[in-house]
Amino acid sequence: MISLLQPTREELRKLLLWSEREPFRGYALATAALPPRTVADEALRLPGTAQRPYRWTAPFLIVSDEMVVGSIGGKGLLEDEDEVELGYNVAPAYRRRGIATVAIGSCVDLLRADGCWPLAHVEPHNVPSRRALYRNGFVVETIVRLPDSLDLERWRLPNQYDPPP
Repeated sequence: MISLLQPTREELRKLLLWSEREPFRGYALATAALPPRTVADEALRLPGTAQRPYRWTAPFLIVSDEMVVGSIGGKGLLEDEDEVELGYNVAPAYRRRGIATVAIGSCVDLLRADGCWPLAHVEPHNVPSRRALYRNGFVVETIVRLPDSLDLERWRLPNQYDPPP
């Protein structure tokens, strides 16, 4: 069973200082499970009253078998936006188990309940990430070329702007 836990602001501050051997809410932390520090820093820069932006900027920790094995979340959301770019990571020792696929599905459910729509940008050679998005119903919308000539696929859910059933 996989669950998503979002740290409070205080827990997120502590996570920046914790070693990967200290537990989070009683869960052990797998090596390389935590998001990059820049992700946490971005969420902590938001004003304390920005609940919805915090929810879609701060990472959710992915818990599997009593262990934090990765993170998933939005890459930021302004108050008047309804589209959230997903970012996710699963610790190397826990990859190829379907964890990212389940976490993406759970995150999409949370986004939709919050009136938001997901999108993701993936390097074309990142087959595991592409597979996890595909299994959640995402399709490639277009190729985006960044200024440094890196190509990324933009993935979205089809009919994403139709009202939910």
